[in-house]
Amino acid sequence: MRTYLRFVLQSILGMLGLSVYILADTFFIANYIGADGLAALNLALPVYGIINGTGLLIGIGGATRWTILRTRGDARADVVFFACLLLGGVFSLLFLLPGLLCAGKIAALLGAVGVVLQPTTVYLQVCCLFSPFFILNNILVAFTRNDDAPGRAMTAMLFGSGMNIVMDWYLVFVMGLGMLGAVLATGMAPLFGILICLIRRRGYRPVRCRAVTEIPHIFAAGFSAFIGELSSTVVILVFNYLLLALSGSTAVAAYGIIANVALVATAVLTGAAQGAQPLFSSAFAGENPAILRRLTHWGLCTAGCIGLLFTLGALMFPDAVVAVFSRGDAILTQLAVPGLMLYFTNYLFCGANLLLTARLAATERSRAATWLSLLRGVILVVPCALLGAWLGGITGLWLAIPAAELLTFAAGIFLLRKGDAMH
Repeated sequence: MRTYLRFVLQSILGMLGLSVYILADTFFIANYIGADGLAALNLALPVYGIINGTGLLIGIGGATRWTILRTRGDARADVVFFACLLLGGVFSLLFLLPGLLCAGKIAALLGAVGVVLQPTTVYLQVCCLFSPFFILNNILVAFTRNDDAPGRAMTAMLFGSGMNIVMDWYLVFVMGLGMLGAVLATGMAPLFGILICLIRRRGYRPVRCRAVTEIPHIFAAGFSAFIGELSSTVVILVFNYLLLALSGSTAVAAYGIIANVALVATAVLTGAAQGAQPLFSSAFAGENPAILRRLTHWGLCTAGCIGLLFTLGALMFPDAVVAVFSRGDAILTQLAVPGLMLYFTNYLFCGANLLLTARLAATERSRAATWLSLLRGVILVVPCALLGAWLGGITGLWLAIPAAELLTFAAGIFLLRKGDAMH
């Protein structure tokens, strides 16, 4: 239990710090740029989500594969780290080129028009420019955590987030750089995390021997983490388009408040799942089914308790949360408060779904983990959103995520029991 708590608590704190990247941007943009800035941020967030998801794909997948091989005493373990660095470089180029050459067209495709187009374009350009650092930071944090140093990984994420807040204040408030200042602060923050991960003696090192052969294993182990992050991107895209059709850019700004506050809750629950992930992998590689079952039970209880706290907080204090970002805008507040209350009921099930996905991926059941991520990220959420908007307008749309998470939870329990019965 002590080891479980150490890994999970430190991972939660680290992910909480990581989520402050965007939340700090939201606060300074809301208070010093206004509703148009909020709308631009929310329209640009899907691209940030894809970049961050790619980092998680490589980092979580590689670290999971490395842990299993190291526990079994397999000499290929160090090859995995080099393969992750190679993948990180390739994907960084894929983000850099379109971000620098056609950011305006991407912004327009995301729904940015009029006064919102220019700040959305700026955010996309700088975000893509710093994509190598976002990806490398995710890789190093994942390997550091699995290298029995969750405290160092937590420190890296917290220090990076702390510097992001300081730079947000200076660049947006003091220097008056607006959206450019906000995204520059976000882009530079991973540099501090990278440095902290590197200034330690590490159990992993890059070895070039047949690195390409490890890439399918990395993708298999990390794909569910990528889909989990991509699900947030899909939700934001679908909601943005539907809200623009239902109520215009003010509704998108209201959703911007909800989505960015929700990032904190999701990050905490993701941290709980990722903290347990190396323990799942070790128990699985060591063929200890009793310990694996005990860890799963602890993880589900942890996720349930945290999710309940977030749901109760949203139901009891929605006005106070929205007031931090709305600058007294009555229309914005009127849209965001009920939305926050309804949307946050999804956290009764979200944490359990993330935990079950991590458990399946860490025990080499990548196909089941991928299906679970796809269910909550695309397969269920899109029809739930379309049906909710059609039947109940904005209110129905807010309820789409809780409905998708509930259905995913039922599927996750089924997949877990089916797999355990087979083993």
